[in-house]
Amino acid sequence: MKSSSFIVSLGIFLIVLSGMTACKHRSPSSPATSEEEITPLESKQELKKQVQEFLYPLPTTMEVVQMLQDIGISYIIGISNPVENVDKYMSSRSKAIALGVYGADLSYASVYNMQQDVISYLDVIRKLAGELYLQDVYNEKIVERINDNLNNKDSLVNILTNVLFESYNKLNQNGKGDIALMMVTGGWVEALYLTTHVSANSYDNYELVKIIAGQKESLDKLMDVLNEHKDDPSIRQLIETLQPLKQIYDEAGDSLTEKQLREISSEVEKIRNKLLS
Repeated sequence: MKSSSFIVSLGIFLIVLSGMTACKHRSPSSPATSEEEITPLESKQELKKQVQEFLYPLPTTMEVVQMLQDIGISYIIGISNPVENVDKYMSSRSKAIALGVYGADLSYASVYNMQQDVISYLDVIRKLAGELYLQDVYNEKIVERINDNLNNKDSLVNILTNVLFESYNKLNQNGKGDIALMMVTGGWVEALYLTTHVSANSYDNYELVKIIAGQKESLDKLMDVLNEHKDDPSIRQLIETLQPLKQIYDEAGDSLTEKQLREISSEVEKIRNKLLS
């Protein structure tokens, strides 16, 4: 029987970088993914195909950021979560959320080929990953490969996709589906925050408004899965935090007025600040 928690935590990973599928949680004693293990391409294609039955279409962070670049939105220096904040996150919950947020920021920097920001965000991600017992995923070999491909955006995106794929996989193998859910929620929120704050005149850009409006479906799916696990106090808190944003989207329907766009932008900023406080 498939685990809905795993479906979501890995499926919504499409929001962050890659596509995964539903399968049973393994116990903490199950073998963890080795640092040398690479998921075969055909397996990933099959995982994505299966997850589409449950969650697709969900835009990945890379896809959202690429859409921003495609419509001529420039990279905004300083809009992402400052790397200096990394030491603020003390609990496993806050570390997981921050890891998701920094993962989205890393995607943002990667698509725009901002090499120094890529290095900086990779450093804080490795720190948080180590504290969440994911240090074998972010090993020296991976860091070397990333550094060797800083000038090759396509290769860099593929490497980061594999790394985050393995991170979510390992969390679930070790029975930490709640942590995975917090991670993907952090990534989703940061992706929407970036999208709503890259332009002072968002409503004048029809394509940008379409991208923002299109996040309603992914939010609905995220909320559905979080609600399946609302007995967990931390997950219930996430639901309550996201509910005002969902209400704005529900009232908006398929299109956004300028007022609704401002409300979404303001609300996602509040949510982000709360999650990262």
